[in-house]
Amino acid sequence: MKRINSLSVALGGILFMGMSVGVVAQTPSSPVQNPSSSGQAPSQSMPQRPAPMTMDERMARLTQVLNLTAAQQQQIRPILEDAQAKMQALAADNATPMTDRQAKAETLRQSIRTQIDAVLTPEQRQKAMAPHPTGAPGSSAPPAQPPAQPQP
Repeated sequence: MKRINSLSVALGGILFMGMSVGVVAQTPSSPVQNPSSSGQAPSQSMPQRPAPMTMDERMARLTQVLNLTAAQQQQIRPILEDAQAKMQALAADNATPMTDRQAKAETLRQSIRTQIDAVLTPEQRQKAMAPHPTGAPGSSAPPAQPPAQPQP
């Protein structure tokens, strides 16, 4: 069970970054006020979301982190492309209640993890399960703290 949870976190992080396109497309945009035209000084700027990774970027990251072979890349890419299309369709489905869409998205993520897990070697699954501070595979860990020096 721990293996599935860790793999879920690792692959979920990658999928989430790529699937945010559907959420962004669904979010209504508000007009941006020009501070100079309103006479108000900008109090603070809104944080910008990073651009979602392209499929090529996602595959390059997975390939680097998990050391995927060319054959594995050819098997995993269609899984991710299909998942992206399904997630975007799910995000655009305004007729279905949000709780139902969230449940469907989780079921889809589980299915994706299972499909990708079947392609990976045991060593690659271990890499995918390794804890990462941000939850995404390949994230750099914070620098290790030197051991405390005993006081004289």
